Amino acid sequence: MDAILKAENVVKTFGALRALDGVTVEVPRGKITLLIGPNGSGKTTLMNVLSGVLKPDSGRVILDGEDITELEPHERFKRGLVRNFQIPRLFAGLLVLENAAFARHGNPGEGVFTGIMKRLWRDFEEETVRRAVRLITFTRIRHLWDKKPGELSGGQMKLLEITRSLMPDNAKVVLMDEPTAGVNPTLAHEIFRRIQQIRDERGITFLIVEHRLDIATGYVDYAYAMAYGKVVAHGTPEEVLNHPKVIESYLGG
Repeated sequence: MDAILKAENVVKTFGALRALDGVTVEVPRGKITLLIGPNGSGKTTLMNVLSGVLKPDSGRVILDGEDITELEPHERFKRGLVRNFQIPRLFAGLLVLENAAFARHGNPGEGVFTGIMKRLWRDFEEETVRRAVRLITFTRIRHLWDKKPGELSGGQMKLLEITRSLMPDNAKVVLMDEPTAGVNPTLAHEIFRRIQQIRDERGITFLIVEHRLDIATGYVDYAYAMAYGKVVAHGTPEEVLNHPKVIESYLGG
């Protein structure tokens, strides 16, 4: 397997709780990988370790061949690892277009000295706006460009969050936490279709935590299941869902 993101024998404890117990996960490059498991299985802790929010007690995190275990979240972001959360973290006072544009980093105008030299940042900002317009068109929220997040539905906010993930120039891997939570089935399918299209057109890899298996399994390429801080199954979605340990721990027997 050509894995772009790996967790190798990761252990993370909180006091007496062993939240991750020697977890190894390999996320295939250019694919959509699903991470499932009951509450308390370690999914969120793993996502926090992968994104740098938490440091493992032992084990390693590898991104595109580089050991990033000790890197902070913003350093991982610069290397192409993007994280989305279950509750979109949007700027309430900014418009949809502004929220999208803000997610592109590296503006030369943010420097102390370069900020006063318009020619150094004007082209960057113009391209940022063009890119933001293209992406909100792609995610089908262009008609909402002048709305603020508080005026959007839950599903529309999720689409804006996805849009923001695509703004960085070097996005390689997107970690998503329940992108369809609280969204009606029609829009949930639309969100996963957008994710598939992004994978196909831009080659971006996705690792997605999702509880709505009836929807998600129709769109993903690979799957991992966790229980009690361990990986209990991995393979195609069908193989994982039919694995005895998954049926026992996640699906309730």
